[in-house]
Amino acid sequence: FNNLTVPQKLLLTPWSHNGSGGFDLAVEHLRWFDYWLKGIDNGIMDEPPITYHVMGAPDSTAWRTAEQWPLPGEQPTAYYLHAGPSGSVNSANDGSLSTDPPGDGQDAYTVDYSTTTGKTTRWTDGYGQGFGYPEMTPNDEKGLTYTTAPLEADLEVTGHPVVHLWISSTADDGDFIVYLEEVDDDGDSTYITEGVLRASHRALADPPYDYMGLPYHRSFAEDVVPLPVDGEPVELVFDLHPTANIFDAGHRIRITITGADTDTYGTSKLDPPPTVTIYRSADYPSHIVLPVIPAD
Repeated sequence: FNNLTVPQKLLLTPWSHNGSGGFDLAVEHLRWFDYWLKGIDNGIMDEPPITYHVMGAPDSTAWRTAEQWPLPGEQPTAYYLHAGPSGSVNSANDGSLSTDPPGDGQDAYTVDYSTTTGKTTRWTDGYGQGFGYPEMTPNDEKGLTYTTAPLEADLEVTGHPVVHLWISSTADDGDFIVYLEEVDDDGDSTYITEGVLRASHRALADPPYDYMGLPYHRSFAEDVVPLPVDGEPVELVFDLHPTANIFDAGHRIRITITGADTDTYGTSKLDPPPTVTIYRSADYPSHIVLPVIPAD
């Protein structure tokens, strides 16, 4: 969208490949073709070019429009990984997450290859296997978690979260998966979005087109570098799939880090599984940057 100059529309939806979400996509297609193929002046090109849906918003305000993406009012806000306990989950560490500056510490984690988001994810839906994420707590309990205190007010996150992880490992490579979740009053955790990076592909490059300031990995052969064998921390920087969600007051924001999603990704299984370390200090400030949209 940001690299084309032809007439276009952008629709960002809350469904996967087979949904409708209350938005009549067929009607929108018809309006587009009426205008461009039949010359019917139906006003479609006078409207804002972007239509997007904010999950968790009231039905009357969930569908919104914009002139540009990312949204011009976006306020990138860093949430740092901290020690716990948060008291919200029985995970490998039960760490906390906040906008406070990083403290001093690290968390070791032996990769659990049984972690999974299930067999009906956004990926499987792409080839007709259904869609629906499970409640995430059982998966969270097998990984590293970092969870905020209950939010004092609603918080809208719309755009591309970007994670910065300082890590080391007893292996020379590994997959790092970061889930963004919303935890309700009962402690149930809902999948919001995710990002994944194989550590050997961590090298950043200049994108050959407008990439909206997001981290760009070429993954050329010459870019692939194993992890240091001496355990020196390295930084992994990657974006999560874009989302638009209101985290409700009283709910919590959680990021969960795992080294596998057995029903989704072809992660190589090592025996014994490697131990990875996530650093959270002033020198190695692991954090996630959320695209926060101010309430006004």
